[in-house]
Amino acid sequence: MASSRRDTILASALELFRRRGFHAVGIDEIGTAAGISGPAVYRHFKSKLPVLVALFDSISERMLDGARKIAAEALAPEETLDHLVALQVFFAVEERSLLAVWIGDWRSLPEEDGRRIRWRQVEYVGEWTRALGRLRPELSEAEVETIVYAAIGAINSVALRDSGLPRQDLEPLLRQVARSVLHRPHH
Repeated sequence: MASSRRDTILASALELFRRRGFHAVGIDEIGTAAGISGPAVYRHFKSKLPVLVALFDSISERMLDGARKIAAEALAPEETLDHLVALQVFFAVEERSLLAVWIGDWRSLPEEDGRRIRWRQVEYVGEWTRALGRLRPELSEAEVETIVYAAIGAINSVALRDSGLPRQDLEPLLRQVARSVLHRPHH
């Protein structure tokens, strides 16, 4: 029961953070949205900041684990990138609210938590840059990194604007856009 209550608190907080921003939401509001009192939230989290950290820890761990599994498959670079693109598209669409909160509120993380989560991001992007570097050896390290961030940014744009496209149309379109950024010759 405690785990499901914790999950309910996280889901409720995520929705409130997405709609209004981390700083505009109080612990009592999170409790009310989760169907408990504000003080009851403190049984699971010391304050709303650990709620934000738990949300960001969860997605950063899952994304890095997914990227590491893809890299461990030792596929051709193009296949590796296709799998990484599919992973990013999945998270961007499935976790759209969390991505929007990340974009808006990552600076609110305590320094130590921020370092840990950003380190995971660096590792995650590293899987992309290694694959693209193998696929496009003519590119400099700076070019590879720029292209990778552009591809991820194109995918993540769905967090900022919902076009209304149904998922079955949105996901292939995002994969296509990211692939065109990664595979197109750049001058």
